Amino acid sequence: MTAPRDPVSQATRLLLLPVGLYTYAYVVAFRDYSVGEPRFNPWNYGVGLFNFAAALKLLEMTFSRTAPQKIVKSPPATKSSNGNTQVDSVYSQNGATKPNGPETTVTTGTLKEVIEYLCDPRLLHYDTKMAQNSHDLETRDTSNRASFLLSTLFLYLIHILLLDIFQTTIQSLPNPGLGTPEGGSIFNDSIPPPFRYIISSIAILCTGGSVYCGLQAGHNVLTLVAVGFLGQDPYEYPPIFDKPWLSTSIRELWSKRWHLVLRVFFTSIGAKVGGALLGDFGAVLGAFTLSGILHDWTIWGMGKGMDPVRIVGFFYVQGIAVILETLWTKLTGKRVEGFWGRVWTWSFMLISSHLVVEAWLQHGIAGGDYFLREQYRPVLQLRNFLLGKRFLV
Repeated sequence: MTAPRDPVSQATRLLLLPVGLYTYAYVVAFRDYSVGEPRFNPWNYGVGLFNFAAALKLLEMTFSRTAPQKIVKSPPATKSSNGNTQVDSVYSQNGATKPNGPETTVTTGTLKEVIEYLCDPRLLHYDTKMAQNSHDLETRDTSNRASFLLSTLFLYLIHILLLDIFQTTIQSLPNPGLGTPEGGSIFNDSIPPPFRYIISSIAILCTGGSVYCGLQAGHNVLTLVAVGFLGQDPYEYPPIFDKPWLSTSIRELWSKRWHLVLRVFFTSIGAKVGGALLGDFGAVLGAFTLSGILHDWTIWGMGKGMDPVRIVGFFYVQGIAVILETLWTKLTGKRVEGFWGRVWTWSFMLISSHLVVEAWLQHGIAGGDYFLREQYRPVLQLRNFLLGKRFLV
């Protein structure tokens, strides 16, 4: 049984909510984190993303009627003989035999618990289903710290290299301003169809690859610091993606294979509001709409205005696609899956992504310095060498 929140605690959270929300908005709207360098403007995007996510967590904490239930025994991921990751017997920190279901305890609101909760966006210590799904993705040896760190470092280097390849490809396309901090369109009107749309599709694929590799590299850095320097358990840092390119439906892409870092809040806030208004389909649209608002807010943090039609619109049509897949299953009795499901998923994503990628690249997302400065990006330097340009170093 979960105990209801103390009325005094509830009132305190409600009183402090406006202060927290104002603070998050102020940090995004009235501070520039690019230090005067246009190539660092995407840092403002990152700050906006972090603060909106924190605001969602604040809302969830404020209106939750019960205290979080923390998982106190969580089994480790181990490899089976066929190479699949399974959960077997014990959690490495307590040596207890796995119970029939994960044991939980009510948090008491200590400072340590508050910090842990704020630093756990996936709620791996609180949401048993999310924890299980995330740990099932692990392929590294979490029982050997040195091996785990080396594997993570290798993944980081691979993701950085792939990010450089994708970003250099975007910056090499024959579209004015594309791949610069000032931004440019993925459509070049001087190039006739179909080549114009081949170029825009390349920009979309590379942008998707950049987002994937950038988030992976960021998570790799977080893992290396937490496990390598802070001594935390490797088991606590499972992967955030599940090979999204293998998706055979839009539902599978967004509910399983894409990163689920903020999914808890999209469902606990956006889906609840949408569901209260329009039922099950409204819940789907509410979750995706909130995701779109988050991404639009982060663009606004770059100081170039918002673009709700294209950014929120992109995520809204993802919800429409999920609803259409649900209706297809109800009408035909067949799930969207297999080869044709993959064709549908790739086709729909390639077409619909024109909305959000055009908005992002026009705002200069592809022109920023992320993990490496321009002069230290090997693929960009190789391109400059092949084109006869001098090295930037």
